[in-house]
Amino acid sequence: MTDDHAVVRSDGGFSRREFAAVAGTATVATALAGGTATALPAPAAPLAPAAPGGSRGADSDRCLAVARALLVLDSDDRPLVPRYVRVLKDGLPARRTRPKDVLVIGAGPSGLVAAWLLKEAGHRVTVLEANGNRAGGRIKTFRKGGHEGAGQPFADPRQYAEAGAMRIPGSHPLVMELIDRFDLKKRRFHYVDVDGEGRPAARTWIHVNGIRVRRADYARSPRRVNRSFGVPKAHWDTPAAAILRAALDPVRDEFSYVGRDGKRVDKPLPERLRGWARVVKRFGDWSMFRFLTEHAGLDERTVDLIGTLENLTSRLPLSFIHSFIGSSLISPDTPFYELEGGTAVLPDALLERVRKEVRFDRRVTRIQYHHPDRPSADGGHVRSKGPHVWVDTVSEGRDGPVVREQFTADVAVVTVPFSGLRHVQIDPPLSYRKRRAVCELHYDSATKVLLEFSRRWWEFDEDDWKRELKAVDPNLYDAYRTGKAPADGSLLGAHPSVPGGHITQAQRTHYAANRAIGRDQPEAAGVVGGGSVSDNANRFMFNPSHPVPGSAGGVVLASYSWADDALRWDSLDDEARYPHALCGLQQVYGRRIEVFYTGAGRTQSWLRDPYAYGEASVLLPGQHTELLPVIAGREGPLHFAGDHTSVKPAWIEGALESAVRAALEVHTDQ
Repeated sequence: MTDDHAVVRSDGGFSRREFAAVAGTATVATALAGGTATALPAPAAPLAPAAPGGSRGADSDRCLAVARALLVLDSDDRPLVPRYVRVLKDGLPARRTRPKDVLVIGAGPSGLVAAWLLKEAGHRVTVLEANGNRAGGRIKTFRKGGHEGAGQPFADPRQYAEAGAMRIPGSHPLVMELIDRFDLKKRRFHYVDVDGEGRPAARTWIHVNGIRVRRADYARSPRRVNRSFGVPKAHWDTPAAAILRAALDPVRDEFSYVGRDGKRVDKPLPERLRGWARVVKRFGDWSMFRFLTEHAGLDERTVDLIGTLENLTSRLPLSFIHSFIGSSLISPDTPFYELEGGTAVLPDALLERVRKEVRFDRRVTRIQYHHPDRPSADGGHVRSKGPHVWVDTVSEGRDGPVVREQFTADVAVVTVPFSGLRHVQIDPPLSYRKRRAVCELHYDSATKVLLEFSRRWWEFDEDDWKRELKAVDPNLYDAYRTGKAPADGSLLGAHPSVPGGHITQAQRTHYAANRAIGRDQPEAAGVVGGGSVSDNANRFMFNPSHPVPGSAGGVVLASYSWADDALRWDSLDDEARYPHALCGLQQVYGRRIEVFYTGAGRTQSWLRDPYAYGEASVLLPGQHTELLPVIAGREGPLHFAGDHTSVKPAWIEGALESAVRAALEVHTDQ
C-alpha cells in the first residue's frame, strides 16, 4: 500500500490497522433476535443525521451499493435471488459465444458450484484445490469415508460431527434449491432445545458468575443473573436479549415495521433499500460496542451482560453492520436445518458432478493475467490473443515428491479467501482498491472442540442417571450427588458402554489435573438439541439435535468460540484441548458425564487451518463502505467469488450467491 494512505481512527481508539495488529464465526443471528420481552428500557432515539466529523464521509453511492448487496439487487434495483435460483434449476442461459477455458481456484462450495454451472454450459473447466484429498472448504464433517476417504474419527464408526458449517437457515433459497436438486435429506436443527413433541423448551443452561439457571427460568426471572453483572436497577428484570432488541429496533424501523401480530414486516423494496442505505451511512464506521454505549446509551456492565449471554463479546470491537446484518436478515422464527450424514454430503454431491475437472494437491502460488492497461513484470506467459491467465502451482508432497505444475486459461474464477490470497503473487498487480481489500479485509478465528460420549446423557432424567450409574457402581449416583466420587480419573469412561482402548493412562492423568474444581451436581439436563452458554473457556456448547441411527451415543460440541475466545484454544495442541473441554462441560452439567466419555474427540481451528486462513471475513468498522464495493469486482480476466465477496460471510448461501454471479460473468462476457 502507498505511504500516503490515510489511517483514520474509529471510536476514538485503534485504527483498523492497529486493531488488526493487536487483535490477531456461526453468526449471531438467533442470539441477536431471540429472547423474551418483559419490561423494556427506553428505546434509543431514532436515526438522526451524523454529526459533522462523526463519519468517515462514506458517500451515498457507496452506501447504496452496500445496501444493494445486502438485499441482493442488481444495479437497477431488481432482485437477483429469483434469477440465481433459476440458474441453479435450469443452468446458465444459452449463448452463441465460443466456450472458454476456465480455471477455478479453490474447491469450496463457491468454486464447485461455479465449476458445475460453467461445465454444464459447455465451458472447459479445471478446478485447482490446494487440499490433497478434500473439497468443500469450511464445509467439513468429521466422519468415516466420504469423498476424502477419511479414517474413523470417533470410537463409534457410525458417529460424525461438524467441524464447520452445521446449520442452514430455511430462508436461504439457494442452499435449499441445491438440497432439493440433489435429493439430500434435511431435518430440523434445534438451535433451541425441544421437548418430546418438538416444541421449544429452553431448558439448557446459562452458567455465568457462578450461577446456573435454565434459559426459560432466566427469561421469566433474570434478576439474579443480571445483578451478578452489576447492571443498573432499570435492567434487573429484563432479559439480555430483550435489552439488545430494544437497542436495535429503532434501527430496524428504517427498513421494516412491526405488524399487528408483533412480527417484523419488510417495507416495500424501494423504501427498504433507502432505509438500509441510511443505516449503512449512519453506522457504517461504528463498532458494535460504540453503538451499544453511544447510540443505545447502555452502560458497560449491561454490555457485558449482553455480550456474554448473546454471544456478542467477541464481536463488540468489530463492525456494527456485520452483527446487525445477521440479526436482521434472518428472522427469529426462521427454521434451521441440518443434513443427514453431515453437511459434507453437499460438497459430496457437487464433487460428483465435476470430479474429473478437480485437481487436488495443487496450491496456487502465482497468477499472471493479461490486462491491456497494466504492464506485467514478466509477460512471457500471457498475451492479448490468449492465453489470458497463467497459474503456477505446487503440491504438498504428502504422497510423493513435491512437484510444480502450470495451467493456462481464458479466464479464472478466484475463490481463495483474501487472507490466503495475500500469499499468492499476482502479476500485474491488482488495482489499488482491490489490493487494499486483499491486504486489509479482516478475518476472525473460530474453534470447535467436540467430545464423544457412549450415551446421550443430555437427554437423561434422574431415573435414567440412577439406572446407568448403577451399572458402574451401585453407590455411584449418590457419590456424585454428594461430591464424594473419586476425582483421580479412574471413572473416566467407566460405563460398560464405553469401548475399550481409547482412554490412555496419560489421558486420565491430564483429566485429573484439569478436572473441574466444583463438586456440585445439577439436576439432569433432560434436553434434545439446543445449547448452553457459560463464561468459562468453553463459552458455547451444543447438543446433537438427532441421534445417529444405530448408535446409543453422540458427539457434543463441547466448545464453540470466536475471536479472542478461540485464540485461547488455538494456543493448545489438539490433544491438550480435550481434557479442558471436558472440564468446562462438567462445570455446566456436572461431573458424572465423565463415565460416558469415550476418550475420542476432534477439534478444528479455522485460523490455524492452512487452507481456510480464518473463520470467515468479519469486517471491521468502515470496511463495508470502504472495501465491500470492490471485493467482488473483476480484474480483467480474473473474477472473484467466495462467501467473503458477499454480505453473508460464513454462510453457504453467501458462497452460492457469489458462485452464480461469477459464473454468469464468465458465461455472458464477450
